[in-house]
Amino acid sequence: MALNLTNPEVQQREQRLGSITCYEGTLKDMAARGCSGCLGNQRRCFTTASSCTHFHALSLLIGIKDSVIVDHAPNGCASGLINFSSNRVTRIAKNPQHARIFSTNITERDTVFGALDKLRATIRAAYERYQPKIIYVSTSCTAAIIGEDVYSVVEEMRAELGITIGFAAVEGFKSKIWASGFDAYGHAVTDTILQAPTAKKNQVNYIAFADIGRQQVDELFARLGYEVLYLTGSTTNEEYGRASQSIATFGQCGAQSSYLAGALEQLYGVKYFQTYLPYGGIGFERFLREIGPFLGQAEQAEQIIAAERKKYRAELESLRQRLGGKTAVVLLGASYAYEYTRILRELGVNVLHTVGYHYDPRLDNQSAEPVAAVADARDFADVPTSVNDIQTMENYLLLRKLRPDFVVSRAHGDGCWAVRLGIPDIEGRIGLLIFGYKGLVNFGRAIADELDNQNFVRKIHAHYRSPFTPAYEAREPFFAIEKEAG
Repeated sequence: MALNLTNPEVQQREQRLGSITCYEGTLKDMAARGCSGCLGNQRRCFTTASSCTHFHALSLLIGIKDSVIVDHAPNGCASGLINFSSNRVTRIAKNPQHARIFSTNITERDTVFGALDKLRATIRAAYERYQPKIIYVSTSCTAAIIGEDVYSVVEEMRAELGITIGFAAVEGFKSKIWASGFDAYGHAVTDTILQAPTAKKNQVNYIAFADIGRQQVDELFARLGYEVLYLTGSTTNEEYGRASQSIATFGQCGAQSSYLAGALEQLYGVKYFQTYLPYGGIGFERFLREIGPFLGQAEQAEQIIAAERKKYRAELESLRQRLGGKTAVVLLGASYAYEYTRILRELGVNVLHTVGYHYDPRLDNQSAEPVAAVADARDFADVPTSVNDIQTMENYLLLRKLRPDFVVSRAHGDGCWAVRLGIPDIEGRIGLLIFGYKGLVNFGRAIADELDNQNFVRKIHAHYRSPFTPAYEAREPFFAIEKEAG
């Protein structure tokens, strides 16, 4: 089913892709049921706090140059975004700027009498202060609950100010999958700044949060006769406008790149490569063998593979000797959870369990080609797998039961509990830092170095006292998942 790009609001990921946030079983079973269209979302009788679609949409829109966000919400909804004035998303830009976001500050009174006049005044204030090329108006749970017709004000203010005003409907309660915020970002960008190509170029799009680690990617595609256009947290309007001139797109993961890449393929025929991501040695080889022939560079791709394999063979074997037999648990967003599972196996590590924060059985280009997790399932179908939307306490019980040698997690809080339990936590870096054999070796070094010096982890564990009751500590990890009917 094609994307509905004319509707002001993006269809939620659960309905559009059949995505889930609750599962426990094996990767083989999950992938097979997803491909056959019979993967149902299970339920939990108890959940812990998760993340929100609203934040994830705004965190990407806020990086687009020459734009301003007007957030129709209580001011707390946007308060966390001050982080983006000092983090890598703005610093990596050539001309860094502070994040520019206005909140309409919906109050209790506004929930009774309405706040559309506030919205109009805030849009005017944003325009007068910055004279932006684009204003993105975002919605919130509160705006949706009181039934505010935000899109009518967007259309009204477009006519009044004579500039592009985009609309991002990101009411957090409408989707349990926080990655739906990435879809709202992609929908808003498609509606406002994508342009039809004047001509096609030897250019490939890369969609991600940031372009950190791009040097080796630029060098790789230069050897293939192509340049890379980075659609990331510091991309300009002009660069988004050139995205349709590319002949192919790949992304850091399906969760973040799916909607925008699907729109580029649907509107402008830009091929989306979704099955193999170029992480680790195996992913790198499969990705090049898929995209190389498409770019007319099959022979050159094989030469690059042979050269990279030879260059890192000795150090990779040394790392396998150091890490062979170690055990790990992976706790990451989709589809990085499964990419890192494969990478760890390349390093000789035994993965006891993989947790993905959601799972997409298909992506937005509606291709018959399998998603990355399905392709990986062919190699490690036996890996126990669960899916949860950052259910930290479920993951805590899992780590307490399995006691792996280390954990691979990221910025979602699971690593903190691992260290309290005396388990080293390795950051699962996202994006180009794990690109190819070089990324595989660098990640292997990070694990080996961490395991060689666990002094910090041991000291933290020695001072940890569990805040939970003995009854809770004795629970099985997946006690809250209700059995499927039948």
